[in-house]
Amino acid sequence: MANATCAICGKNYEVCSSCLEQRAFKPWRAVTDCMEHYKIYAAIHGYTISKNKERAKTALQNCNLSGQEYFLPEIRAVINEITGST
Repeated sequence: MANATCAICGKNYEVCSSCLEQRAFKPWRAVTDCMEHYKIYAAIHGYTISKNKERAKTALQNCNLSGQEYFLPEIRAVINEITGST
């Protein structure tokens, strides 16, 4: 097992080396500590690429955004940008 850091909350977690070494696709465990955080990551990543705020807002509405106080500051900022929250 290798140590990784969640792209959403910054929490360290254990992930197997085969997930980290996968090149054909990136398993969610290589990016985030849980599937719900991966859904948030996917919405934000899609927004970063397309700048389509409405699509990202719809994607985030299907995510559990509770506990945002534990998200990384830059993640909270993008969520607020997408949702229009302050």
